[in-house]
Amino acid sequence: MDFRGIFLAKCLVVLFSCVKGSANEVYGVLGGSVFLNVPDFKVEKQHEITWLKNALFLAKIKNSTVKYSREKENEKGKYMMSLDDGTLQIDRLVEEDRGNYTVRVYDDEGQLQMEKNLNLSFEEIVSKPEIKWICSENSVKVTCEVNQRNKALFHLIRNNKTLNLKPHIDANGIWKIEYSSKSRTAKFQCEVKNHVSKKTADQEIKCSGMLDIVLIGSIAGGAVVFVIFLALLIYCIRKKRAERYEEQDEETPMKTRQVGDESKYRELPQPPVHAPQKQPRQQQRLPPQSQTQYQAGPPRPRPRTQQKSPTHMKERP
Repeated sequence: MDFRGIFLAKCLVVLFSCVKGSANEVYGVLGGSVFLNVPDFKVEKQHEITWLKNALFLAKIKNSTVKYSREKENEKGKYMMSLDDGTLQIDRLVEEDRGNYTVRVYDDEGQLQMEKNLNLSFEEIVSKPEIKWICSENSVKVTCEVNQRNKALFHLIRNNKTLNLKPHIDANGIWKIEYSSKSRTAKFQCEVKNHVSKKTADQEIKCSGMLDIVLIGSIAGGAVVFVIFLALLIYCIRKKRAERYEEQDEETPMKTRQVGDESKYRELPQPPVHAPQKQPRQQQRLPPQSQTQYQAGPPRPRPRTQQKSPTHMKERP
């Protein structure tokens, strides 16, 4: 048996396993972007980095230049490779991008330094959880719900301490975590996350005791009594006003009849005493003004034609 051959074969197996490594899971969101980087290896500038998808050439960096297998498709910016560390960025993810990606790193002499496999899959963004609770006399029951189709990491935190509870799914497809405690006051936080998203809900729960319930009930009862009293008071005031208006309506026709009868026997008002004294004074002042005006004016001349016409007729033979 050749021990040298066996030893060489074992070394090749160990070297191959160390170089190739196992597949790493990478998750993305449909329509989003994902970054595929070179894991656990320090990349130098002189290294040549090649990316393959399902054993087919995809992109390569050599001598600070990038080359893509689909240059026309990449004009829209589907793929982008970093010159610094060889990270491959894929934008506008679709179902066709799902699959196995392989990265290979060569030195400046063309010898293989590292090879890693990355498996790209997709996950949905988680839904926001909702915290509900029911207070009883001696305990409180808290439930965290999330309408999530795929199973996600689901935690319930009480006063900054994670509770060791397992979520379950009900008949409607809703994931739930239920917790019961005797402490009626606490701060809860429900956390739902997966590899691509994370959402939380916070709620401070304070269950009121028997004293608070009695106090609230007494306040509510007093408010109801006050409202009833106020309504009765308003009703009485309106009723009294209505009665007064009815009495005034009955007295109004009686007063109008009395006023009509009295108006028949009323006498006309007498003229004032000083009114007739003013009229003679005005009549006495008018004639003197007319006389003075007549006397002051010159006498009117007589027409000469009337005097000369008869004498002229007599002188003629």
